[in-house]
Amino acid sequence: MRSTRRLKYFEMQGPGEHTLLIPRLDSFDDALPYVGDFGRYQFWLLAALLPFGISYSILYFSQIFLTLVPREHWCRVDELLGPYPSPEDRRNIAVPANDKYPYYDTCSRWDLNFSAILGQTTIEPNSSLWQFATNNRTVKCDRWEYDFSQIPYPSIGAELDWVCDRGYLISTAQAIFYTGSILGGFLFGWIADNKGRIPALWLCTACGVVGSVATASADSFWSFALCRFVTGLAFDNVISIPLIIVVEYMGVSRRTVVVNIAFGLYFGVGSTLLPWLAYYIADWRLLSYVSAAPLAFCLVTPWILPESARWYVSNRRSDKVIEKLKRIASVNDVRPDPHFYDVFYRNLSAKEGKKETATLLDLFRTPRLARITIILTLFWSLILLAFDGHVYSLKLLESSVFLSFSLACATELPAALLLTMVLDRWGRRFCGFVTMALTTAFTIAEILVESGTWKLVMSIFARFTLNMAANVGLQYAAELLPTPVRAQGVGMIHIFGILAHSVAPYIIDTVEWWSDMPMAIISAIAFLCASLVLFLPETLGHDLPQTLQQGEDFGKNQRFWSSPCCSSCYANDEDDQDNDGVKGDVRKQPKRRRDNFPNNFSY
Repeated sequence: MRSTRRLKYFEMQGPGEHTLLIPRLDSFDDALPYVGDFGRYQFWLLAALLPFGISYSILYFSQIFLTLVPREHWCRVDELLGPYPSPEDRRNIAVPANDKYPYYDTCSRWDLNFSAILGQTTIEPNSSLWQFATNNRTVKCDRWEYDFSQIPYPSIGAELDWVCDRGYLISTAQAIFYTGSILGGFLFGWIADNKGRIPALWLCTACGVVGSVATASADSFWSFALCRFVTGLAFDNVISIPLIIVVEYMGVSRRTVVVNIAFGLYFGVGSTLLPWLAYYIADWRLLSYVSAAPLAFCLVTPWILPESARWYVSNRRSDKVIEKLKRIASVNDVRPDPHFYDVFYRNLSAKEGKKETATLLDLFRTPRLARITIILTLFWSLILLAFDGHVYSLKLLESSVFLSFSLACATELPAALLLTMVLDRWGRRFCGFVTMALTTAFTIAEILVESGTWKLVMSIFARFTLNMAANVGLQYAAELLPTPVRAQGVGMIHIFGILAHSVAPYIIDTVEWWSDMPMAIISAIAFLCASLVLFLPETLGHDLPQTLQQGEDFGKNQRFWSSPCCSSCYANDEDDQDNDGVKGDVRKQPKRRRDNFPNNFSY
């Protein structure tokens, strides 16, 4: 049975007097409820997010498993290969012992002429060879052997010996991947603004497919880096564009809940299954081909996702917006008022060219808005530094990297569910502070505990809180920046975030100086991040700033220690801010009066 959505347009004020309540139809968000903002059409869109969420998780983490190198590696001595078939015997003979895991030197060997020694006598494993050495010296390795019992395949990192003095090549290749993402943000951002979101999404996905397939043929650092650069063009865009499109067609009140759960589910499933996919495929080249499969499926984008309604509005294609609304109404089985489309079309046409324009520089012209922008940028960048640092640190644990990685990624959905329950109760600022403070505590605990199992537990707890913090960071910037420059500001913050992605792999390289140095750096980053978020205003219960001046004045009367958790003091802050005209949780619509009782929707 079809449902009919009609508006109550008139109220009786007295005998012979009527007040016309004209519906607010100034934007696509105002019109969407009248054709269905959470129906069958929206569920189809949420299902269409699946390949993009999986693709994003694979792009994010697959390079870890393409370059993964066992910590159990030692110098290769060709002279010992024949007489000693056992890798353990060769290692015990050629490599000095060590007091830290893996309990032998991974980057040097005894400075001995093994050919001459073997010509005189047989060397017993673990025996002292000092009588053959000139000065008990060691030399650096030039080739390596690997123990593939924990990691059952040689990655490109193992094939090309990216270890010890060449270990930085793994981090550099990862940084080059994110550099491609920065270029992709500018390139496909321009295409999205000028040609449409769907063409931009299709092209960036095609780049991801080409780069992933080409990666399998890489045989040197520079060929691998070039392929990953091309693949990186798709990173971030492959999820940000479809996520924005789906959110636009979703009811405002349901966006936080539905998108967090849907994205948390898809991303969590993809990242949890990826390590086991790598484990059982056990071939980095084949893994490159397999990782291209979800991206290739995304090439059907034009048939599973609609074009952005806001893009149609900004490009003065009101007829396309009406066409989309009719399509949504048809799928949702909703029948709006017959005059609804005409009124909305007139409103859109009347608003064309009346929008406030601004540039990124406007974010820094007034002191308070500039401070908010800088803190938001630092907050997001530090979250990503800590997040990626914890991701890469899983390679340093003594437990299986596949198990630890999978357990850490399995926290994505529970973190999204918990945040959904508390974010609109505790507020953005308090949730951001608590999650990063807990990350600091868990990271310090990981340094203090000795047991490998407890280190893994602390790492998983830290990942859980970081997942929540990342979701807070994603939402905070979009709510605090004023509308005229919101898209540009969020884009700038994401670019700085990608720079943080590029730096994060090098944090793990500091393990060469001190085994706990990466965790010490991450804990300091998390503490700084938790402190910074306290200097941002709370957005819960407030209208988003619509102009640059509202962005400058937003939260001026909020007290530093006020929080939605403390209802009395927070209510006082809301009252103070309401006097400034910024607070406005309930949208009050003016009544437009007419003398005569109109006979249709138009006015």
